Amino acid sequence: MITRRLFLSAACAAPLLSLPACDGKTASRFASLAEAQAALDRLQTGGARQAGPISVHQMLVHCRQSLDYGLAGFPALKPDWFRASIGPAAAQAFLWQGRMYHDLADPIPGAPEIAAEGDLPAAFAAIRESIAAFETAVKTGRPLQPHFAYGDVAPADYARLQAFHIAQHVDAVT
Repeated sequence: MITRRLFLSAACAAPLLSLPACDGKTASRFASLAEAQAALDRLQTGGARQAGPISVHQMLVHCRQSLDYGLAGFPALKPDWFRASIGPAAAQAFLWQGRMYHDLADPIPGAPEIAAEGDLPAAFAAIRESIAAFETAVKTGRPLQPHFAYGDVAPADYARLQAFHIAQHVDAVT
């Protein structure tokens, strides 16, 4: 018989159990948004066009959306029960591991569709601005909005999760 406790234990462990096996490659581990910005600066000079299943333009806009929604509010949230159980467990698993794993093609719920092609220099400039705004908010104690899946997150952890998010996308660039 599945009890509530067993269900919640399994749900909280799921993020750890569903991580991809180590393939011998070293994943980027950005400890801060400053490290993520440095990697994006290097990427800008490299001329890459694809970021796994999405274009570099889509990746930049998607990562910028995540940062901006952390300041202004996400357009859609997972249910309360999710943001109080599975979401925080996943965030804690990512923080514990120092990296994030998610489907790179998944859009942010409720966010507008992102065009595959666009002005890359403008997209790089925009994500720089968003990173700076997020860092300033964390440093000055400006309230951050609940994450659509993780719910309320401590500011320093939120910044690390944003850096991990960017790292996983940067790792997919070819």
